[in-house]
Amino acid sequence: MFLLYLFFCEAYFMNLLKLKSYLCRHNNKDKIMKITTVYFSATYTTHRIVGHLAKRLSEEVTECDITNQTPIKGIVIPKDELLIVGIPVYAGRVPEMAVERIRRFRGEGTPAIAVAVYGNRDYDDALLELADLLSENGFQVISAGAFIAQHSIFPKVGAQRPDSDDYQQINVFADETHKILNKNLMKLLPIHVPGNRPYKIPGSIPIYPTGTNNCMECGKCIELCPTGAISKEHPKDVDETKCIKCGRCIVVCPTQSRKFQGMTYTMASMKFNLAYKERREPEMFFARYN
Repeated sequence: MFLLYLFFCEAYFMNLLKLKSYLCRHNNKDKIMKITTVYFSATYTTHRIVGHLAKRLSEEVTECDITNQTPIKGIVIPKDELLIVGIPVYAGRVPEMAVERIRRFRGEGTPAIAVAVYGNRDYDDALLELADLLSENGFQVISAGAFIAQHSIFPKVGAQRPDSDDYQQINVFADETHKILNKNLMKLLPIHVPGNRPYKIPGSIPIYPTGTNNCMECGKCIELCPTGAISKEHPKDVDETKCIKCGRCIVVCPTQSRKFQGMTYTMASMKFNLAYKERREPEMFFARYN
C-alpha cells in the first residue's frame, strides 16, 4: 500500500510539473498584445498555415486577406504588436500582386514573421524577397519559414500537404519564435534568409486553367479570380495576359470542371511529377542575438 501511495504521489507531482511547463509556454504572451496576419492565398492553403501559426502564438488575431483586395495605403502596425505575412511562391518569387499590397503596411520597428509556402519544388528567392520587403517597410523580421503545400498546378506533387507532420513543424516554429518575442528585440541581429540578390527572373510555361463541358457558368470563378482573367461572356476561357496560374478558379469550382489540360500540360506534368516526387521538409530561420 505504501509503495502504491508513493506511485500516485509521484504521478500527481509529475502532472503538476507538466501543467506548469505548459502554462509557461502557452500563457506567457505578454509580449504579443495583438497579431495581424496578412496573406495572399489563392488556394487557401497559405491562409491555413498562417492561421495555425497565429493561433499558436495568440488568441487575439486580426486577419487581412490581400488575395482579392488592395488595402488602403499607410496601414501602420504598432511596435508592440506582431505581423505575420504569408505568401505562396510563384516561380521562385513573391507574387507581383502581393508585393504591391504588402507595401501598404508600415511598421515602427514592429516584429514580423515571414512565411513562404511552396509546392515541394523550391522556394528559391521568395522568402528572402519577402523578408527584404518587410524590412524595407519598417518591420523587424524575427523569424522566417518555408513550408510545403500541394502544388497548385501539378497537384500530384506535395499531395495532401500540409499534413500532420507539417503542422507539428509549424508548432515548433511558433514556439521558437515565441521565445524570441519574450526577450529584448533591440539586441537581435538582422535575420539571415537564404536566397539571391538580385532575385531570380521568373520563368513561365504556356499553360492555363480552362473550363470543361461540365461548367454550369455559375460565375464563382469570375467573382473570385484575383486578376479578373475570366469574363462573363466566355466563362470557360481565360485571358492569358491576366492569368497568374494561381489555381483559385480550380478550387472554387463547384463542379470541378475547371482545370489545367491539354498536351502541353500533360507533358509538363509528367516531367514535373518525376523531378519533384521526393518529399521536402519545412525550413525555419530565426534572428540571433548579438
